[in-house]
Amino acid sequence: MAHSKPLFIQWLRAQIDSGAYPGVQWTNQEQTEFCIPWKHALRQDSSDSDILIFKCHASGLFFSRWNCLIVSGNGRIQGEASVWKRNFRCALRAKKFQMIADNKNDTANPHKVYRWPDESTAGGEPCSPCEKRFASLLSTPNLLTESSPSEDLLQTCLKQLNIGPQAEAAAFEFPPEQQERRHPIVIGGHMLPWQQPHPVAAEDEVGGAGSPGQPAHPMEGAVGEACGGQLAKQFLDNIHKTKDGNHFKTEFRIIVHYRGQKVSEQLVANEAGFRLIYRPEQAEPALDQESGLSLVSLPSPVTIKDQKQAKLTQCILDKLGEGLDVGVSGDVVYGQRRGEIKAFWSFSKFDHSGRPQEISKQQPQPLYPFRDFIHGILDFITLESKECGPCSLFLCLGEKWPDPQNWPWTKKLIIVEVVLTSLELLKNMAMEGGASSLKSVDLQVSLEEMVIG
Repeated sequence: MAHSKPLFIQWLRAQIDSGAYPGVQWTNQEQTEFCIPWKHALRQDSSDSDILIFKCHASGLFFSRWNCLIVSGNGRIQGEASVWKRNFRCALRAKKFQMIADNKNDTANPHKVYRWPDESTAGGEPCSPCEKRFASLLSTPNLLTESSPSEDLLQTCLKQLNIGPQAEAAAFEFPPEQQERRHPIVIGGHMLPWQQPHPVAAEDEVGGAGSPGQPAHPMEGAVGEACGGQLAKQFLDNIHKTKDGNHFKTEFRIIVHYRGQKVSEQLVANEAGFRLIYRPEQAEPALDQESGLSLVSLPSPVTIKDQKQAKLTQCILDKLGEGLDVGVSGDVVYGQRRGEIKAFWSFSKFDHSGRPQEISKQQPQPLYPFRDFIHGILDFITLESKECGPCSLFLCLGEKWPDPQNWPWTKKLIIVEVVLTSLELLKNMAMEGGASSLKSVDLQVSLEEMVIG
């Protein structure tokens, strides 16, 4: 049985009291300070138990003091271990937990120690129906299963909730705004209840100068003009323009490469998204009235001198059929294949993971939640990463990507880079201004609220 997700402070205290997580424990008798393992995933001695508390927080699970597993929320786990850890860290910051010892680089016992926040600064978690339900859950020791010391708690979670790798397809879940309206996700403008029937008024507006606040290219001098603490404010202003309420706003710059050679570049100002097709007679993007998407044609391979390459490229283009959709719903960028030819994607043309990521034909597939970009910005500001989140998607048509044999992107017949221009602007501002220029309490709090909200 699923229940409302408890408030974070209550949830965390219950987890420490449960003793269900190795290394998560109180460090003083007053129970005002606690230790939590903070091991890097690339360490040879890393294991599932090191990330169990982060994973349970992400999935809406908690253990009571009786070591009973309880589901609160939907029990679905999304993202990877690094994302779960970021979410957890952001929740600690938002609730004013103070880190008093950072020993994450300790060779023998990597961990952090936090001090419990004062009630007056804990972010306000008043008595509420959610709290009462949580207290009721803690007093009921037999809701799902009894975990014995010999059991792997992580595997128990996966088995009971059917959230292992074999259930990934079944675990697909529409965003909250979609669930509330009970409408299927459809990439395009007019079929989404919260968008206008046709986001672009006329065909000649497609590929125009861009939406308000979303310039096609990074603002020249934006960073140079921001000084004396103004960069953080300007950066936050652009964040709010990019995420208007629950809706992510961007334009799309589409760069097409045939075996590493750039053959076209086009700007699509349609915030709903676009559809890649093959209509060589169509030189510029055009609005499709039925879907609300901008139709973007891939160029003909007639200029390719290598005849074998030209023939294979033409074969892929001829089978593109109804094309490949990339568009925005809520604050997530989705993709869906419609034609016969398969499509794969990644965040980098230098991806050497060797694990191909196919774009689904069955339903719109979430590719890039705006929240993940904010995670990257937070990591950059807090110096946990030297890079911000990606601002581009790389699509590969007809061939697996990232390549299982680690063939470079320049060997692929068709690679399409999709630059999300609003994220490109934010990334350039952050990288050029530097992490120190973005150190602002208001900015950090606002970003953390976006992450845990």
